[in-house]
Amino acid sequence: MSPWPILNHVESSVVVTPNIGVIIAIWSPVVLVYFMDAQIWFAIFSTFFGGIYGAFSHLGEIRTLEMFRSRFQSIPEAFYRHLVPLTNQYNRKTHPVEAKERKNIATFSLVWNEFIHSMLMEDLISTWDRDLLQMPSSSSDVSVVQWPLFLLAGKIPVAIDMAKNFRGKDDAGLFTKIASDVYMHNAVIECYETLGDIIFNLLEDEADKRIVRDILYEVDISIQRQRFLTSLQMSGLPLLTYKLEKLLEILLRDTEDADYLRSWIMNVLLDLLEIIVLDVKVYGNEIIERTTSFRRALEQGFRKIDIALIGQKIWREKIKRLYFILTCRESAINIPPNLEAQRRITFFANSLFMNMPDAPKVRDMLSFRSVIVEIKLEIYYCFPTGNKDWKGQFPF
Repeated sequence: MSPWPILNHVESSVVVTPNIGVIIAIWSPVVLVYFMDAQIWFAIFSTFFGGIYGAFSHLGEIRTLEMFRSRFQSIPEAFYRHLVPLTNQYNRKTHPVEAKERKNIATFSLVWNEFIHSMLMEDLISTWDRDLLQMPSSSSDVSVVQWPLFLLAGKIPVAIDMAKNFRGKDDAGLFTKIASDVYMHNAVIECYETLGDIIFNLLEDEADKRIVRDILYEVDISIQRQRFLTSLQMSGLPLLTYKLEKLLEILLRDTEDADYLRSWIMNVLLDLLEIIVLDVKVYGNEIIERTTSFRRALEQGFRKIDIALIGQKIWREKIKRLYFILTCRESAINIPPNLEAQRRITFFANSLFMNMPDAPKVRDMLSFRSVIVEIKLEIYYCFPTGNKDWKGQFPF
């Protein structure tokens, strides 16, 4: 008790009542600031955690067409690794790497071509885009992988300029520069082997075929013995390429006059032989003097040409593909131009590099009939026992 009576009277008369409005007014800013800080820290945490998780999960690795082009050679392997059951995959110990790579690409090309065809059906890409994007069927006539044309566009003209302007006599230096670009390396080998195959099969006379075989053999030997730059003149490659383009243009023409077409092909083949012997090969005059077949071919020309070969679909597709690789001077970096098609292609490629479970065996998957039976059982137990009207509400 206070010693002063008046104060005791005041203390006993004062009743403290809590004011909810004041409490809310005082503490609400504190609570709001707390939630604001929590939201900020959550946003920071989500950013770092999402970035790290996305990096480890390979999310959004391919964002542009340029990145897609650079990663395309690893897409078939990723497709085969994630979407093909383990029992159907090649064993690394029992099968060579090259055979495994060709198997991966053959499996992937079927799905990739269907994917490109579906975009064509939706008018997202043109027929020209389709031809550039699709992968050709694997051919045993070519020793390298035949990539889509949009990856090989402009590679041969660059390789020819590189060889023509190369300073030095070391084959390894030139071959290393070409092999540094996988697509350029494959384009050069594919053009060389396909050209020899086309010209060899166009000729019907065995003597003419022997000339082509001898030329290809000398080129192969010069590469194996590392004297390619010393036995061949790179300055003659542009003229040789120009004549090869003319030959392919003639082979692609639609004409009913077989005799006129045959004579045209004979003249171009004769020009090609003269360029190879006189402008490309070193000491070509000596080869003509000591080789009877070369001298006879230059004097008489190639008389027997198989015109029917041009009309066959398989050979015509080869000629079209070879003509595009030789003549395309610009890189097809904006193929396809449609933005929706670009988004679908990058999404398709990104999905193959994401972490996903292994593909199960087909026999382990539930059939469509099993899924329908399970749905029927769940619906049956959801309805009352006496209500049988649920059967007419579903189309199964």
